[in-house]
Amino acid sequence: MVAVAAIAVGLAGCASSGGTSPTGSTGTAPAAPAPADIGLCGSEDADDLDLALGVTRLEQISADPLRCAWTGAGDPATYQVVFEWFRGSSLSDRRDQVAGQVSTVSVSGRPGFAWSAPGSCEVAVDSGGRDFVDWTLAGADAARQCAALQQVAAATLAKAG
Repeated sequence: MVAVAAIAVGLAGCASSGGTSPTGSTGTAPAAPAPADIGLCGSEDADDLDLALGVTRLEQISADPLRCAWTGAGDPATYQVVFEWFRGSSLSDRRDQVAGQVSTVSVSGRPGFAWSAPGSCEVAVDSGGRDFVDWTLAGADAARQCAALQQVAAATLAKAG
């Protein structure tokens, strides 16, 4: 009986009291930011995109919880806009998958990357957890509109809360 009591006292001494360990750590890793609750199509519609990107007559051609696309005749060319929400994916892996001129960006205080090439621009931004949102614009003046595309990504994150 004495042996059982000694083991119980020894185990109680090992239990966490919510304080720090002798090394100064709490024994738990800091929690990763919670994933954002991204709305369907990044919470954007054709009118929002027309206004933000300075193009006209975009029409939505596909929509699902993770990917949406719009196309339309703008002035002077045809544009395509694509939104994707990558769940459980690495933003750095995405950077390695895309060709073109890459720059590091910060959108609404979140890390991201922007790629531009003649006729296209893509912006991918951390949306919390292991998720990121990705906006792509293709068309004659798309590379010139990368800053506007970053604002669309910022609007998506703002609407997600």
